[in-house]
Amino acid sequence: MTSPLPPPPLPGAWTTDFRNGFGDWSLGPVWLDPGADRLALRIEQRHCNAFDVMHGGAMATFVDGQCLAVLRYSGGRTDHTPTVSLTVDYLAPAPLGAWLVAEVRLLRQSRSLIFTQALVTTGEALVARSSAIYRNVQNPTLTRKDAR
Repeated sequence: MTSPLPPPPLPGAWTTDFRNGFGDWSLGPVWLDPGADRLALRIEQRHCNAFDVMHGGAMATFVDGQCLAVLRYSGGRTDHTPTVSLTVDYLAPAPLGAWLVAEVRLLRQSRSLIFTQALVTTGEALVARSSAIYRNVQNPTLTRKDAR
């Protein structure tokens, strides 16, 4: 068993002690700074393509978790929020060994949907921009009849 990575070398209250759904089988340790709505990941070889930069699929998997950074707006849910739509704009390479940080913003929450966006950086470099829509499954006023 490997020891967890140290927290990102960034200001904030970083933790891996949250239910994220990624697991070691996909991204490995993902860090959360709940006070600043940020997620972080150390780019490892398993995330990279043949050119030692983060593979687009790994980046898409990482940003698909952006709802995790703003869950406190959604009643602190602990269950799954299915992705309805995800877009990723790849702006620059994210190199092996760098800390990837997604600064997430809640754009809107309705009875049935949660809209977010994330700007992803490595150091000062902006490497990706993403927007996502998630199903708001824990809204107590939403019923199966409403979901049709």
